[in-house]
Amino acid sequence: MISSLASDLIYFTLNNQPEIYAERFCNKKLTGAEDEVRSIETRSPLRDFDLIVTSLHYEPDIVNLVRLLRAGGVNPFREARQTPVIAGGPVVMANPVPFADLIDVFIIGEVESSLDKVVETWLQFKGDKNAFLEEVSKLSYVYVPGLTDGEVVKSYPDDLNSCFYPVKQIVNTRVEPVFGRGFKLEVNRGCMFTCSFCMETKVMAPYRERSLSLLKKLIEEHLTYEPEERRITLYSLSFPIRRDHLRILEFMVENKLIASLPSIRLDLISEEILELLKALNQKTITIAPESFSFTSQRLFFKYVKPCEWFEEKVEAVLNKGFNVKIYLIYGAPWEEMEAIAENIECLKRIIGKAKRMHQRIVVSLNPLVPKPHTPFQHFGMKSVQELKQVFKVYQESLKGLVESRDYDIEWSLTQAFLALSEKPLGKFIVTWAEEGGGLHGFKKAVKRFNVNFSRVFKGYEVGEALPWSFIKIPHEKSVSSRIQAEIIYSFMEKAKRLSNE
Repeated sequence: MISSLASDLIYFTLNNQPEIYAERFCNKKLTGAEDEVRSIETRSPLRDFDLIVTSLHYEPDIVNLVRLLRAGGVNPFREARQTPVIAGGPVVMANPVPFADLIDVFIIGEVESSLDKVVETWLQFKGDKNAFLEEVSKLSYVYVPGLTDGEVVKSYPDDLNSCFYPVKQIVNTRVEPVFGRGFKLEVNRGCMFTCSFCMETKVMAPYRERSLSLLKKLIEEHLTYEPEERRITLYSLSFPIRRDHLRILEFMVENKLIASLPSIRLDLISEEILELLKALNQKTITIAPESFSFTSQRLFFKYVKPCEWFEEKVEAVLNKGFNVKIYLIYGAPWEEMEAIAENIECLKRIIGKAKRMHQRIVVSLNPLVPKPHTPFQHFGMKSVQELKQVFKVYQESLKGLVESRDYDIEWSLTQAFLALSEKPLGKFIVTWAEEGGGLHGFKKAVKRFNVNFSRVFKGYEVGEALPWSFIKIPHEKSVSSRIQAEIIYSFMEKAKRLSNE
């Protein structure tokens, strides 16, 4: 968590307030019992702090937060403690309901436009938790369990150029961050595209960019502080999108920097982009076609292209000397073995081409996890057994090229269970934490509470009241989740009729 840009934003936003001194805490391990929790800065116990602020980016983050609270001497249940716990992040904006027994204040919004006001309110009523909760619940973008009644509207800054940006950043020296070490540079926020499976696209709307002049300035300031750190990690759901985005890549090349980019849309790959990425010392290009099946492409609202098109695009990448990582989604509600066979056949053709060119391709297979604010909230998830059968077919067909694990399927169940929950799960989550967290602890808690996963596998009917319907995200995409769901339903019904005929 301390490696994320959200940590930098929260930490420095808090410490920019003259009346606040914030320190950082993190889990030392992801499972098992935590040692006594002390701050990174002064080795102070967590229980000595008057306010706890966190961000949840991934549903199972909640169990590690609970493990941290327990090890730090802080009661995880909100009604049993005096110290307020405030949480934000994409998971909270999507569905705060499952965490309502544990979190006092949910911020439905982005740090720059929300955190200062919440903390100012806390300073005003410091020492009187009930008064603080009463007052902060009046903010339009705050959800306080038991007090908020009505809509909560996401808060966000219209203009990223005018927002504070942490040029001095936290460096995790103990654990290698997911995207590697380097200066974290958020080039844009939200996404211009409408992929049906992507929750973050929905909750991080609207799409906004930082200007080229500001991005250059931020890099220059970073190099002033850390002249030896020449690696830039670009934060974005999709980049580069437009031709003028290449200017920032050119600027980095001119300054002899190294860059790490997220996955690149295949329809935006060009000779010029590949040359720039090569000059920036990127070794692997990550692409996410999600599927090579025409049906899946249409219903994922992404590409609708034949295998030959993908081959041509990947060949262009391989010709430049890059390795390739390919992300695919499996387990869509409409998916049959025919689509899986199409994916495997296309992958084999692409892999064969890579072998002949002595380049490496890795395939990452990801089960479709139904998330709030996406059409899949209405379909649910395929059974673990079905997913394992499909995964085995891929694994046996692609021999050694699949990076994913069978374990990931069961872990995806934990995400779906939390994401789609219609009720608070505090007791379950605390038990999960007491059992050490992780998949092993989750299974033990499931057994103890005799959990019914029917909601995970069935989803919510279209038109049924959704637990998170009180969360309003402005500037929803032109193709809403409900319309996407109706398109998918229509396709599936038509496919059933044709198969019966």
